Amino acid sequence: MTGNPPVLYGPDNRPLPPAGPNPFGSYEVSRTAAGLRGTLSNWLVARNTKYSARRERQVVADRAEDLAANDTHAASSIDSITVNTVGTGLMPQSRPNAKVLGWTDEESREFQAQAEWAWHIWQGESDAAGRLTFWQNTLVALRTLLVKGEFFRLPLMIDAPGRTFSLSLQSVDPLRVYTPNDFTWKNNIKDGVEFGRYGEAVAYWIANPDDGFVSMDLPSANFSRTPARVGHRPGAIHTFVSKSEEQNRGVSVLAPSMKFFKDLNDYLDFELVGAIIASSFPVFVETTDPTGSAQGLQSTDPEADKTRYHEAAPGTILYGNLNEKPHVLKSDRPGGSFDSFVERILRAIGASIGMPYEVIAKDFSKTNYSSARAALLEAWRVFGMYQKWLVDGFCQPVWRMVIEEAWLRGMITLPKGSPDFYDAMHAYTRADWIPPRKGNVDPLKEIKANILAIQHNIATLAGVTAEMGGGDYETNLHQRSSERGLEKDLDVIPPADAAAILYEPDEPEQELPHATGN
Repeated sequence: MTGNPPVLYGPDNRPLPPAGPNPFGSYEVSRTAAGLRGTLSNWLVARNTKYSARRERQVVADRAEDLAANDTHAASSIDSITVNTVGTGLMPQSRPNAKVLGWTDEESREFQAQAEWAWHIWQGESDAAGRLTFWQNTLVALRTLLVKGEFFRLPLMIDAPGRTFSLSLQSVDPLRVYTPNDFTWKNNIKDGVEFGRYGEAVAYWIANPDDGFVSMDLPSANFSRTPARVGHRPGAIHTFVSKSEEQNRGVSVLAPSMKFFKDLNDYLDFELVGAIIASSFPVFVETTDPTGSAQGLQSTDPEADKTRYHEAAPGTILYGNLNEKPHVLKSDRPGGSFDSFVERILRAIGASIGMPYEVIAKDFSKTNYSSARAALLEAWRVFGMYQKWLVDGFCQPVWRMVIEEAWLRGMITLPKGSPDFYDAMHAYTRADWIPPRKGNVDPLKEIKANILAIQHNIATLAGVTAEMGGGDYETNLHQRSSERGLEKDLDVIPPADAAAILYEPDEPEQELPHATGN
């Protein structure tokens, strides 16, 4: 049963007439952000079309590659993110879902050992070109993602002598993926990616020019169409950081601050040239006695007083010609605000790529423990985000294919009563990916924190061991058991007060003298 609509009464205690739709629209406040007056008058945003997107992406990628190769701070930014995100590799630890599979702990540990050994063998032959191990391939992939905005890897099955696995990964330069010239009219192909009904990637068009020169005028005959998926396996791995709903290609992390990088690099170069010139200024001496000491330097030629010096070595003393009066040139460059100005620009650049100033400039001279740790924690949030993108978009799909092939080759045996591999593939191929160690700002404080976290079940021994670069925790436990047995045999007594160190109060933090200021 539907009730009558509520009745509203006015100040005169009479019912108000129902409000109908406003024919002139709503009475919303006009937003200044949409205005075209004052400083916003020339702010007209240009948007890409499917025809201009590839050209712009290539220009941005080319400029970013140039910055990463020739700009000190851009190179530092890329290297810092790459080394701290991947380092010597994201290491997998097999974690099959024993509950779903109906396994005991012993059966689970046996499967983990077999899976990790199969991975250890495969990662050495993972590169189709035979040059890179998997962790090196991951490092290159992330660097390409940062510089060019994305990376492509094609899973291939190569049967060759000396290989244990057929699976290998072929690297593809992102600039080779674009729309053939005779397919630009197709609405389902955008910037080299062929899409399906729901916006999913169906295939990628990869240029294979005969002369090796990638041109935008190549027809489809010079392309290979690579399917995005082949059955349940990826036919091409395309990874990029998506920042909008319908984004289909990646953008360099350097793009927002690219102009700052370029202008700052030019500014530093000009300041350096100015400093070189300033340090090379000679002393110019005028003599008022044409027959005196300078006579030997004067010629009887009447054109002698027109002598000009085109070069001057640092510290040179030049005697001038008669009737010429020198002026001492002074250089005030760089100015007193040089350091603070450069630091401010670097902080703006760092904010655009998510990195603190200390990481980009490698300058921790103005920090104490708390500020250094805060800066590194902020950086590690960004590193963790890239690690998650790599794991979900690259590492885990590859791990799944490796474990599948290892099972097919008989390198992994399943306990009796286990479900079929393809019926429970996700349970079999579950894994944790351990990032490289973070390093310690204050080792004692952080080790104490890790020990207490393990004791109170906040962290695991496996996770802490891997993060600190200690390898596999099970191997460590076996090694420690052996060491303790040897200590007992040799009557080596560990210090009785070792555990007491955990509960000693930390020393008060010392501020660096130059860390405090106005």
